[in-house]
Amino acid sequence: MGSVAGIIGFLTNNVITFVFVLSLLVFVHEMGHYLVGRWSGIRIMAFSIGFGPEIAGFTDRHGTRWKLSIIPLGGYVRFFGDEDASSKTDVDQLSAMSEEERARSFAGAKLWKRAATVAAGPIANFILAIAIFAVLFVVYGRTVADPVVAVVMRGGAAAEAGIEPGDRLVAIDGTKVTTFDEVQRYVGLRPGRNILLTVERDGQKRDFGIVPKLVEDTDQFGNKMEVGRIGIALVDPLVTAVEPGGPAAQAGVQAGDRLIAIDGNNVATYYDIARYVGDHGGKSLVLTVERNGQTRDFPMVPETLAATDASGKKKDVGSIGISPIDPLVASVAPDSPAQGAGIALGDRILSVDEHVVDSIGDVQRFVASRPDKPVMLHIERNSLTRDVEVTPKKTEEPDAFGNATEISSIGITDGQKPIKLRYEAYGPFRALGEGVRQTGSIVSGTFEYLANVVGGYMKADQLGGPIRVAQLSGQMATLGFSAVLQFAAILSVSIGLLNLMPVPVLDGGHLMFYAIEAVRGKPLGARAQDIAFRIGFAMVLSLMVFATWNDISSRIG
Repeated sequence: MGSVAGIIGFLTNNVITFVFVLSLLVFVHEMGHYLVGRWSGIRIMAFSIGFGPEIAGFTDRHGTRWKLSIIPLGGYVRFFGDEDASSKTDVDQLSAMSEEERARSFAGAKLWKRAATVAAGPIANFILAIAIFAVLFVVYGRTVADPVVAVVMRGGAAAEAGIEPGDRLVAIDGTKVTTFDEVQRYVGLRPGRNILLTVERDGQKRDFGIVPKLVEDTDQFGNKMEVGRIGIALVDPLVTAVEPGGPAAQAGVQAGDRLIAIDGNNVATYYDIARYVGDHGGKSLVLTVERNGQTRDFPMVPETLAATDASGKKKDVGSIGISPIDPLVASVAPDSPAQGAGIALGDRILSVDEHVVDSIGDVQRFVASRPDKPVMLHIERNSLTRDVEVTPKKTEEPDAFGNATEISSIGITDGQKPIKLRYEAYGPFRALGEGVRQTGSIVSGTFEYLANVVGGYMKADQLGGPIRVAQLSGQMATLGFSAVLQFAAILSVSIGLLNLMPVPVLDGGHLMFYAIEAVRGKPLGARAQDIAFRIGFAMVLSLMVFATWNDISSRIG
């Protein structure tokens, strides 16, 4: 972290959200065990959120101790006859029980009841994830981009295969795709592996064999990750605004230039430039752009500015004074709501219904789900600000299959090559189905990542522990409660999968023992189980140490 102040800041920004998210997931997981155990007639001694000494609690009329413990990194349900929180059987206690007591113990329950009780925890995590995704889809819907290629990066896998701007992606490895995100997710998990991309060009379908390349990507919070990329983008990386007197302006860069490369490194999006420049304040670099069909190089030295990232962390970053996301109106459609409201070219939109916006894209996404509902734009013109009320109207846009889809718009663009966006609303049943699909996608994606690690296609440094989870929790909190819920759903699936690993101490290890018992007709001996539990504990501890080391390395490296 670098300093005591940094540690305090990290804790302040992240721990509260982390404890909330993890406690919710642990509660649901353990409640799965508790409910099925109670239904199976098993006596429950304790239900704890957290480990270690009890902070607060109470005992209910069934004799169960409900408690909050001091270490908020998990939880447990302890059944009658368990030796400890890991559900290891207390052999001495079991042998001293009466028949009636043995029937109420976990170890004395029928095999199927024990298996159902153990499996209920991970299953509860999957159900929670599905429910969260379904609620988010019902409440917010989503805005998606059609899988149409706007940019093909020079020297990228797509360019080498023959993909061209304007191609519509219709399938990957025979699976239909309807959004650009689906393409990115699939490609991201398959670096170095052959995939078959089906595109539609001039009304004809064509197949292209492509091998995604492994690249290091950086998100808006500065988190680095390795992903597969084929070198395509939705939007031309065009310069919309050039700051007068800035390094780019002094070098000769103009609005409308398309960004091609920086220091010889090809770029697919404006943000590739922004990340590189941000790390090179005060250092000479060369920006390559395309203007009127010709490529030009512009040497310049980024100035160093103080900035605050999305997580509230202050740092110095390089800037050359260009932007693709200046919320500047570059075109107004004839007879559009914007034209009727008096919005003109060059107007800068500062907020929509008091929501601050950074780009025309933000405005478009905000109004997409508000047809016929007036919104208030706060705009700047000639250094003066004023409020303008405008009512979005429905327009028809073709979806990935050419079907007309309604989306609301006010008829403005930022001058970049247009993105085909469409808003999708969800009813309860469709949202539930999409929640199942999203959860299944996370499960399959997790196995794909593990296969990539084993196969040597990716590094294992993306496995994170409690520090990274806390960091991501805090970052999601800066984006709003819906982002925290989405992160909780993803983490819930991860917890469910982790607990299903066939490792003693974890739920999957218990289920493995029960499978062996079903085959043998009797459980493993006490000594064999004790050795297995010790090995399992060592494996889990090693995984935690490895994940925590990854967390620390990512913060100091």
